[in-house]
Amino acid sequence: MSHATLPRPALPPELNPRAPRRRRSSLRRLSLVSCSLLSTLVLALSGVGWFLYNQFDRNLTRNSAWNVGGDRPAEVPGSVNILLLGDDSRDGTGNEYGGEAVEGNRSDTTIIAHFDKDGTATLLSFPRDELVKVVVPTSAAKDVPRDGKDKLTNVMTYGGVPGLITTLEALTDLHIDHTIKIDLAGFKQITDAIGGVTVCVTRMPNGSTTNLNDNFSQWHGQLGENHLNGDQALAFVRTRHALGDERLRILRQQQFLSKLLTQATSTGVLTNPAKITALLGAVGGAIEMDSGLGQTELIKLADRVSKLGSGKVKFVTVPTHVPLESEGASDMYGTYGVHGAVLFINTEEFEQILAPLRPASPQDAAIASAPPVAPAQVIVASIANASGRTGLAAATSADLRALGFGGFMAATTATADQSATEVRYAPGQEGAAKTLVARIPGARAVADATLTGSGLELVLGSSFTGVAGGAGPTGASAATGAAPAAGAAGTAATVAPTTTAPLGSGGIPADTSCTP
Repeated sequence: MSHATLPRPALPPELNPRAPRRRRSSLRRLSLVSCSLLSTLVLALSGVGWFLYNQFDRNLTRNSAWNVGGDRPAEVPGSVNILLLGDDSRDGTGNEYGGEAVEGNRSDTTIIAHFDKDGTATLLSFPRDELVKVVVPTSAAKDVPRDGKDKLTNVMTYGGVPGLITTLEALTDLHIDHTIKIDLAGFKQITDAIGGVTVCVTRMPNGSTTNLNDNFSQWHGQLGENHLNGDQALAFVRTRHALGDERLRILRQQQFLSKLLTQATSTGVLTNPAKITALLGAVGGAIEMDSGLGQTELIKLADRVSKLGSGKVKFVTVPTHVPLESEGASDMYGTYGVHGAVLFINTEEFEQILAPLRPASPQDAAIASAPPVAPAQVIVASIANASGRTGLAAATSADLRALGFGGFMAATTATADQSATEVRYAPGQEGAAKTLVARIPGARAVADATLTGSGLELVLGSSFTGVAGGAGPTGASAATGAAPAAGAAGTAATVAPTTTAPLGSGGIPADTSCTP
């Protein structure tokens, strides 16, 4: 049977990741459903007491199998990273949403909530169709596509929640401290427990209203305000086909979650014992978390969330773009081999977002005080490619030699991929390391006492975007599923209040007061 291929709606400049960026107005404060639920818990305790909280806590499911070991990113003292996960499990929904016909368990919504030691929070949303390097145990890796990559949404089918954690840690170099997961049935229960949520729907970026009806998700709405019960809310946030772009779907989710916060913490809920009881009961029965998030830690997290004031919470979407044919796509829709239509990460912008969330290198002080040396005095012994991109070590070697750096620069392929790009140096080589780091944006210097004085070791991670002043390839290599920023860093588009904000513009959060 043949199917007609309908053209996808074109994105206007303010949503097109390939378009130039322009500066835009200030943004409204946004937050997240899991944060709102924890905040509601803190506010409700004084009214309904510990009896109801203990009932809530007993209903929670804690999973010890989610604890991840091995070599992991460093923790940041005083900061906490929570993986907030909405999966598409049909458990508890009967035969709704495809029922048993839907195989596997995929991540439908993936957010890393970074609670910083300064009292702010950054909620980083990951598009489900972005192509990532899958990092799972060897026993599960045999099922991964031959190139070792897949869409983020599929990672859980290989390694479950632990596999998603290790994949995200390798991608971001952020240590994920805890995980909280909710499924479709739980999402509905929470929405109904607070009496529903009112959202605002505007026209599509091209002016059409094709976003008002989606026969796949069963979303049917109208322009302007729509009051949603649990079933309608689920259809609203899961709509994909009527929107035509995964990033528009994320904006819908962000709007819904911010409106749910407002509703869940409203006087009508907090002063109504019956609604509080229903909300805590729905939350407790709908959430699964890692076993490390015990009662004491959960209360500490809830207290932390409750102190987030206006302007201290922002939503950011991982910046992506539809891959071009020059990057390996086979058509204008970003079809990339066996993976189908995917999104590539804009590496340079992504690194700008992640930099303030990561731990500072412990060698920063030593490097900062060391006097730099001339490139001709810097010996680079080897260049290890840990990015997953073919030919990057050789190209980087050519760039460094053209800039006057010396050494054998033996090109090797690392045994495991990593996100961070590192300049490893032996004691006494701080000046040489400083000079090389200055030429590689985002690289960090790492002291290694096991090295001799034969030269520096350069490790190219997936975050590598090229050598400053070099002529070789950057993060735009098609083999990575990543690309450099589409426009000048740190700029954004000017938008009207009812228009969605640009996506992935140097870490600027999205205005989701009214979305397609």
